[in-house]
Amino acid sequence: MQYRVLIADVREPSAGLAEGISYFPTDITDAAACKALMGHAAGLGQVAAVVHSAAVTVPALPIEQISPEEWRRVLDVNLTGAFLVAQAAIPVLRLAKGSMVMIASRAGRTGYAALIPTPQGTKPHYSASKAGILSLVKSLAIELACDGVRVNAVVPGSIEGAMIPRERWPELAARIPLGRLGLPQEIAEAVAFLCSPAASYVTGHSLDVNGGTWMT
Repeated sequence: MQYRVLIADVREPSAGLAEGISYFPTDITDAAACKALMGHAAGLGQVAAVVHSAAVTVPALPIEQISPEEWRRVLDVNLTGAFLVAQAAIPVLRLAKGSMVMIASRAGRTGYAALIPTPQGTKPHYSASKAGILSLVKSLAIELACDGVRVNAVVPGSIEGAMIPRERWPELAARIPLGRLGLPQEIAEAVAFLCSPAASYVTGHSLDVNGGTWMT
């Protein structure tokens, strides 16, 4: 199944966009901006799927060193942003009987300390925000099921990219049954599956894409 893709972010993409992909500037912590985004998307055609993947990550710190301002910043983007995107998307998704997918994290199940232990401390605000995503998905799935709208989450394991320093990749790969980190496109394929008619009877589910890590 092919989609015309609209990317929303506070920053314009640094590289050129492929054919069929466009960009709309959006601050997801602003309710009015989220509504403007969905209005723009609806002007391009029927909105069949909405994917929330925006997040900020932070250095690991002992919890007593995390300021209230930093706690609020992480929760505002990672969790309140997800709520505002969902709230704005519901009317257009109802029209299409569409699908919503949110990107969660294993940290939302285990806490960051269990995920990637560090001597510097943990990321309780990041973990809490991702745990909130998992709960929000279930609430939305229940509420929107009668409208034919499906809501699911993808829960990535360790994925190659900027969020994990490259020097840690071999160490983390050694803990994964498949023996490697995941690739960004493997997360994209899981999202595409949940958005597609192939997942038409799947809602309220959190799909783990982690190379078998839960078995260890």
